[in-house]
Amino acid sequence: NAATCALLERSMMTLAIRVGRQTENAGRIAQHLEGQRTVRRVNYPGLASSAYHELARSQMSGFGAMLSFELDETVDSNRFVRNLRIIKPAVSLGGVESTICSPAATSHARISSAERRRIGISDSLLRLSVGIENTDDLLQDIEQAMKAR
Repeated sequence: NAATCALLERSMMTLAIRVGRQTENAGRIAQHLEGQRTVRRVNYPGLASSAYHELARSQMSGFGAMLSFELDETVDSNRFVRNLRIIKPAVSLGGVESTICSPAATSHARISSAERRRIGISDSLLRLSVGIENTDDLLQDIEQAMKAR
């Protein structure tokens, strides 16, 4: 219908701006997380430490808005997610709002914990889809959630 077409047209006009902002936010968040002592690892091709960084640089003009990170044993990942205020838990990722999920509890829930561990999906691994919110607000949200006990 005409209303749907108008919304789609409007969305297409701002797509590059939205994706650019999401990618910029994701890069800053990935760098921040990589420097945290309570984060065991960060998976993001935009990080120089990523095994896929050079390949991604050769194929991509940006590194995208998706990343994952694994918290160490001092941070309860379920409590961390519950304490986030801006970033919302979701099963479906990829909108303009930042969302987070635990693959062990969602996409890989039907796989045994032993198999999840074998393929690198720990119970503390979180997948983050970064939106267009203010990066400093997102970083503050992550920090306050890390500190909340």
